Amino acid sequence: MTCPLSLSTGCLAHWPLRCVFRLARECGFDGLELVRTPSIALLHPDHIRRLSDEYHLPILSVHPSVIPYPGYDRAARVLPRLVDLAHQVQSPTVVVHTPKVRDLAHPLAVEFVRVLRQEKARAGPDAVISVENAGLYRPEDARYWLHDVHHLRELADQCDVALTFDTCHAGTSPEGLMGSYDILRERVLNIHLSDLSSRHLTPDWRPLRTLLVHHQMPGEGTLPLGSFLHRLTGDGYSGPITLEPSPVALHAYSQTRLSERLRQAVAFIRRTLAA
Repeated sequence: MTCPLSLSTGCLAHWPLRCVFRLARECGFDGLELVRTPSIALLHPDHIRRLSDEYHLPILSVHPSVIPYPGYDRAARVLPRLVDLAHQVQSPTVVVHTPKVRDLAHPLAVEFVRVLRQEKARAGPDAVISVENAGLYRPEDARYWLHDVHHLRELADQCDVALTFDTCHAGTSPEGLMGSYDILRERVLNIHLSDLSSRHLTPDWRPLRTLLVHHQMPGEGTLPLGSFLHRLTGDGYSGPITLEPSPVALHAYSQTRLSERLRQAVAFIRRTLAA
């Protein structure tokens, strides 16, 4: 089985896109997941395609911004732009996040379902829409309907859309990594790979947890990522495995350390898949 290894540009949102392409090429990745941050949104798609051609790295997926801005969590505003971007940069996959709603009767949920169906039809055969499983960062996150992987699977079946499976997010759910995958796996076409630390923070501030506890380097946390990658092999999964640690986990303050960490992650994934 050969899974293309992809690097999320969201890990290095503070780096120029050309530098991310260069690093990804040098460190052994097969493509990129393009995260539509405000700085990426300012780039012309032709420029992104030229970088992709220059470094021989396709855009394997496009993803909404990880940097909050007004309306960044509204599907009606975000998803059509992502579908347009996917067509423009010839990406086969669009990733979208679920809204924080307590039931599917909520106006944001109704809008989300409507836009999913609308954009799935508009995307056509060239770009598949996939919904990402959410993390339960706080106890109150459990009250959100689509944070539950059972409900997420029901939505995917109802709207006939694919799923992007985030290992770190799955590790925060009651079902755990492997249990969540069992529920969602038949619709998974993209993997977000990172680990989950058991570190306790003081103060326990959500952005700090994202950088220092969630989205850690594969093999450096508590998740059974080796078993998970073996399971992917057994299931015949052949979609992208997208590396998505935080910039702190990648030591992105130093180009030398960053390059070492990216190579380390690529070696871990390829070695585990081949075992």
